[in-house]
Amino acid sequence: MSRHLVREALDVYSVRGAASKLAVELGFQRRECAELMIVVSELCTNIVKYGVHGSLELQRHADAVYGVGISITAHDVGPAFHDLELALQDGCDDRGPIDPGLLMKRGGLGIGLGAVRRLTDFLSVDYTPEGKAIRVVRYVRRPPRKPSLPPLR
Repeated sequence: MSRHLVREALDVYSVRGAASKLAVELGFQRRECAELMIVVSELCTNIVKYGVHGSLELQRHADAVYGVGISITAHDVGPAFHDLELALQDGCDDRGPIDPGLLMKRGGLGIGLGAVRRLTDFLSVDYTPEGKAIRVVRYVRRPPRKPSLPPLR
């Protein structure tokens, strides 16, 4: 497992490099690696935008049924989601639809967590006394249905 601190927007580059290296080692193809870089970028960006600071953990994940994959866990010191299901919808944050005029100022398209969910095979959110942890898993061979994994400990 590797843990990478995320305190400012530029930290995304080192995390992306580490994630890319691990993804290649695990057997992900070029397109899949590019999709994982989107996931890492979105999770890092959310830490910087909404959390005080945080980190991303990258590690190999193995499952008897689904095979090998990559596990990415974003920890942040920040507020809990007001409404997670809402935050997972494109064009929304955790309080509702995002004003299109504000998207440019926020530095994104408003599809961050929705894209993360689509580009991974599993997503969970756990709350801690310090903040929250968003864990995603992407398998080399994508399963036909979303697997369920145990919660973080």
